[in-house]
Amino acid sequence: MTMKRDRTSRAARGFTLIETLVVLVFLSILLSFAVPSLFTVMRQGKLRGAADETATLMRLARLEAIKQSCTVFVRPLVADATNPDRMEGVVDCDGDGIQDSDRKTLGTIPLPSRVHLLAPPDLAGKDSVPKLTEDPAGGEVHVAVFRGDGSVEDTGSFHFGDDFGNFLSVRVAPLATARIEVRKCLLCTKPDDGDGEEKDWYANGDGGRAWTWK
Repeated sequence: MTMKRDRTSRAARGFTLIETLVVLVFLSILLSFAVPSLFTVMRQGKLRGAADETATLMRLARLEAIKQSCTVFVRPLVADATNPDRMEGVVDCDGDGIQDSDRKTLGTIPLPSRVHLLAPPDLAGKDSVPKLTEDPAGGEVHVAVFRGDGSVEDTGSFHFGDDFGNFLSVRVAPLATARIEVRKCLLCTKPDDGDGEEKDWYANGDGGRAWTWK
């Protein structure tokens, strides 16, 4: 009977101070590995989300151009006092460079915090889009113009970068079929301008290579 009470008494006391400290040290070690990885995943998610949503908007713009048999374009809008960098889809059958009032609006994609219109190494705003077509509305940043036959007026890429040196591009090429693809750079020293820099940019898993992140 006494032995049973002793075991019960020891169990009721719970953890000792040393045992608690050991557990806390172990948890601290786990967190030291887990927290940086979590931040990397969060950064990756923001950047990939911006690129994937833009690619979806561009595919929608191409389908809408075919459906409406007129011009539809996707353009970047540089951040101002009240809005972040963003992407906009515009149905422009009358050629005035703005959304037609009697047509379906494709919508606007605001870029998340710490994600910007940015091409490597540090080309921001209008300089982040070296190719594609001049904005029909007179804006400084080039746009992707999809025609009624499903082709794109000029090939090129939109570029997105974060504050940690990661870059993604959303490329449309060739002219006739306007294939849209999200890619990441290896060396990240020049933008993907379609003039010989193709080898630095690749789709996730292309050639067996998975994207890596900073």
